Amino acid sequence: MGPYNFKVNRKKYQNDNPSITGREVLIKAGLEPVEDYELLIKVNEKGFEPVQLDEVIDLKSPGIEGFFAKLYKKLIIYVDDEPVEVEEVNMTPDEILIAVGKNPEGFYLKQISGHREIGYKNDREHRIFIKNGLRFSSCKLEPTTVS
Repeated sequence: MGPYNFKVNRKKYQNDNPSITGREVLIKAGLEPVEDYELLIKVNEKGFEPVQLDEVIDLKSPGIEGFFAKLYKKLIIYVDDEPVEVEEVNMTPDEILIAVGKNPEGFYLKQISGHREIGYKNDREHRIFIKNGLRFSSCKLEPTTVS
């Protein structure tokens, strides 16, 4: 009947077919190369089980709450040209600032993508999809004065 909905790291995706392999789940979620990721399926409140790349999951089966993907190895991102190792594939700007020891109350994060900059000054809860080599700069917040 499709499409069949599923989640990877709390983000929603769709598949036209109820059967999907672990590899296809990772590709749909943009997590490549797939060999770099461990895929887990949520089986109940407390439990996850690993999913192999060629394992077929039936999205129609009850209790499929979603998947969680994490890297086998750490990712390196750059903040202010300093390399930072992170384990998450999904972080907010504030989580990245905290990872480099900056207080989010005094700083905001900018992502540098080629000649483009994406400022997260007013979007602190934005989920940034972390890939190896992403570049960010931390920017001092101007103190707000109440007059």
